Amino acid sequence: MNDFGLYGERLATLFPMIQQPRSGLVKSLQKGTFAAVRMAHFGRASDPTLPSPPDEAFALCLRLRHQRAEAWVDGRYARKGAMKDEISIYDLRCETIVRFQDPFDFLYLYLPHSTLNGLASEFDASRIQFDIAAGLSIRDPVVAHLGKCLLPALERPHEANELFVGYVAMALNTHFLRKYTTILPVDRLQRSGLTPWQLRIAKDVIRAHLDGEVSLSRIASECGLSAAHFARAFKISTGTPPHRWLMDQRIEESKLLLLGSALPLTEIAIKCGFSDQSHFTRAFSAKIGTTPGRWRLIRKS
Repeated sequence: MNDFGLYGERLATLFPMIQQPRSGLVKSLQKGTFAAVRMAHFGRASDPTLPSPPDEAFALCLRLRHQRAEAWVDGRYARKGAMKDEISIYDLRCETIVRFQDPFDFLYLYLPHSTLNGLASEFDASRIQFDIAAGLSIRDPVVAHLGKCLLPALERPHEANELFVGYVAMALNTHFLRKYTTILPVDRLQRSGLTPWQLRIAKDVIRAHLDGEVSLSRIASECGLSAAHFARAFKISTGTPPHRWLMDQRIEESKLLLLGSALPLTEIAIKCGFSDQSHFTRAFSAKIGTTPGRWRLIRKS
């Protein structure tokens, strides 16, 4: 077991089968009220999980492998699928017990009611009504895609900046509201892009925080908008979400330093908001097609 985060550590206490040394892993990522936990167990587990304590939140559990299991929600048997990439949705106000029949590997996404209610109010919804039976297993390609976007961050949490995790969390919460609850029709959720002054401020704030440790809500507040409205409007205005635009700015700044200074790659990486040189090299190579060292050498030769 390794990489425990605050929520991951709490969740792991409900899974007695992974408490044995080298029997499983827990990797946790938490930013604000959102948490993502990858949990795996390598052996068979005949004992059920401990009953979950009540919590004002929903949980989306994305299976990362084929795994058979059965569940009880408030004492009632809940049908549980086994296929990879299916999700199970749980209302954590209900007591949930799961018994696995196979080794398991899943991603647990924690969506608190307070965040969902705040987001719903931005859509002028008077209330949220959950529209799916708790514990039901279904295929949801959007949740599967967004969840898998977090897997690299769970492997390297020191590289997971707040802007990226916040954007994925916002997308998950918005999708959950639109697909699994009763709120206003989708066409009421469409908004326009940012005004010129809002876009200028947003870009200035992001450039001032190349490490990404600035929240969507902070940038949105500077623009006089809610976080959800800002995230949609920024993408409309720039064609890319805030965390992608941030990465582009890191790369552009690094190019200036590579050509205009003799700074070592390690120092350039830190100045441009990367966690270390290896993070810088991976991101630069993915965007440009070659390493920063080779890019500098070719252009200075």
